[in-house]
Amino acid sequence: MAANKQDLYSYHVFLFPFQWQYCGKDHRDKNFEEKTHLKYFCEQLASYAPKWRRRPLTIESRLIYNEYNYFYDFVRDILYDQDPKNQYGSSDLPSQDDVLAHFEYDIPEDSESYIIQTGGKHYELLIENIFLHLYNTGIGVLSFHLNNREPNQADPESILKINQFGRRLYPPFLALEMNRIGTLQQSLPGLFNEGLKICQYVELPQSIGLSFLEHEDFSHYAEESDFKKGVFRLPSFISGLMGKIPIITRKSDESMYENQIFLNPVLDDRMFVVCWYGNNDIVSNLSKDGKLLMSDGQKFDYLKDEWLYRFAYCDINLSCQNDQMIAKALKDNVNARWGNYGTFFAASRYSFVCLTNELSTLRANYAAFVLNHLQTMYYKIAELCLVQRSCIIRFSDEVSNISALNPAPGNQLAEKVSSLYKQYIRFVNRIYFREVTAQEQGIELYQLLQDNMRIENHVKDLDTEIQELHNYLLMEEQRKQNRVIGRLTIIAAVFLPATLFSGILGMNDLQAAFLDEGNKINSLIFNLAFIATGLVLGIIIAYRHQFVLSKLTRTKN
Repeated sequence: MAANKQDLYSYHVFLFPFQWQYCGKDHRDKNFEEKTHLKYFCEQLASYAPKWRRRPLTIESRLIYNEYNYFYDFVRDILYDQDPKNQYGSSDLPSQDDVLAHFEYDIPEDSESYIIQTGGKHYELLIENIFLHLYNTGIGVLSFHLNNREPNQADPESILKINQFGRRLYPPFLALEMNRIGTLQQSLPGLFNEGLKICQYVELPQSIGLSFLEHEDFSHYAEESDFKKGVFRLPSFISGLMGKIPIITRKSDESMYENQIFLNPVLDDRMFVVCWYGNNDIVSNLSKDGKLLMSDGQKFDYLKDEWLYRFAYCDINLSCQNDQMIAKALKDNVNARWGNYGTFFAASRYSFVCLTNELSTLRANYAAFVLNHLQTMYYKIAELCLVQRSCIIRFSDEVSNISALNPAPGNQLAEKVSSLYKQYIRFVNRIYFREVTAQEQGIELYQLLQDNMRIENHVKDLDTEIQELHNYLLMEEQRKQNRVIGRLTIIAAVFLPATLFSGILGMNDLQAAFLDEGNKINSLIFNLAFIATGLVLGIIIAYRHQFVLSKLTRTKN
């Protein structure tokens, strides 16, 4: 069949998960909850990046209805921006209880492109949507939804290169020349430009850009001076979308502005990849006459397919050179429920992909809905798992920051831990789920992603970290209490003779009050006032201690 420019050969979503918080003079001493409230970020988008529009959910198409109806009701709050009404009286500003704010970028033209320039080829993908999801846990996800409609970039190797090069945020490494390795020259300072050139040959594209914004060529990573304050910088194709919002990516720059938003990748130099690819030839190599090929009566051919492994792990070159490991990885990470029909889903920590027949073949067999499922329900499942993983890393980072603090004045440390634990409880109840849908395929794919990202294990580890931090605070509070009790004991020992003497005088004055009209009970009033002052001070100290302990106990429970 002749290629049609309107045919969809592959579909790609690049998701950039990041952590964010308010910083600067006005936010330096605030707790976690205050530094991650959505209101200020949304105000900055409205003022300095007006092409972003907050779009609450409206069920205006069959696709949206099908997607919304796919999930359990209690899961929808984290998947959809459902209710824009809030205490500020504006649909653009979130309320205190909002978990998610969903924004869509106003793309100038329908024909705008996501452009990847490699050393050997130029790839151009039509932009369908650009979404920004902000969560009140200090996490955000920026996603590019892209269509590949070019027949000259529809071959299997081009798909691998689009996924490999198109997801990069910054260089994963600055390579050394082979003849320098093992010599004294391997430690020579500088030469960053040479290392960048090698990296751009094997892992990093020459540039990534949007057709309506400037391109990122990563050239600033060739200068040693750029690394003095940190490594990461927002690539131009992302920073351009953020307009003039005061965003910093290096905490050393915090003093430059009164109010800023600190933004940093949660993972590493890669964006998460969601991809659908249709190719009849590849599928026919894995199945025949509607049945999966059997190599030895026990193993399916797809367990030995090197291209499928590379597709699943977004590798241009095969990153595993062990047949047994390849077979095990594909067995563990490929869902072949519909393998007889030539449909395979695969997941890794950095990708979720789907291989099927070409779209024309799917249409002829009334199975084109598989593409829609990937674009809607399964994309949502992948993003949810990515958000869960990002939240865990974000909370763990906050635990580390709090643990590194010097003893804070007053109850600041206890308040910071209480705020963090409150957000953690929200995460457990509103973001982390054991199951998100009643559909068998959805249950399997959700679990596949959960297992790859080790979400359950990480949640248990995070719970232990927060519990240890809480126990540390209890120990510190007990130590403070012991110091206070010790001081009170010394004070009591010092004033005991005076108190005893005052008591004796009080008894004599009481007797004199009956015998001597002129001396009444003046001394008795003085002694009672002395005793009352001691009682008030004791009550204040006890109340303060009980207040701190009760706050920590509520946090624990």
